[in-house]
Amino acid sequence: MSKEPASALRFSFDGRPLEAPVGSTLAGALVRNGIASWRRTRVAGQARGVFCGIGTCFDCLIDVNGERAVRACLRPLCDGDRLETSASTGGADDV
Repeated sequence: MSKEPASALRFSFDGRPLEAPVGSTLAGALVRNGIASWRRTRVAGQARGVFCGIGTCFDCLIDVNGERAVRACLRPLCDGDRLETSASTGGADDV
């Protein structure tokens, strides 16, 4: 008896349980769940989320499973990922 592959992945954002389709990026999974921002700018505290979607702008930094400053537009979502609002600002000290 074969098991059908999962059609959705379970993950959490700031402790809140969520789901997204298999094949989603972290950014896509968050946006699909109505979450548009997950970081704030260093100086003005403005909300940031996905902007360019191709990994060049660093607006979409997020903390994943304890790893800081991950580009959410490039990283595929994995079942059980723990996403956290990022304290990272995209500066050299964040890596």
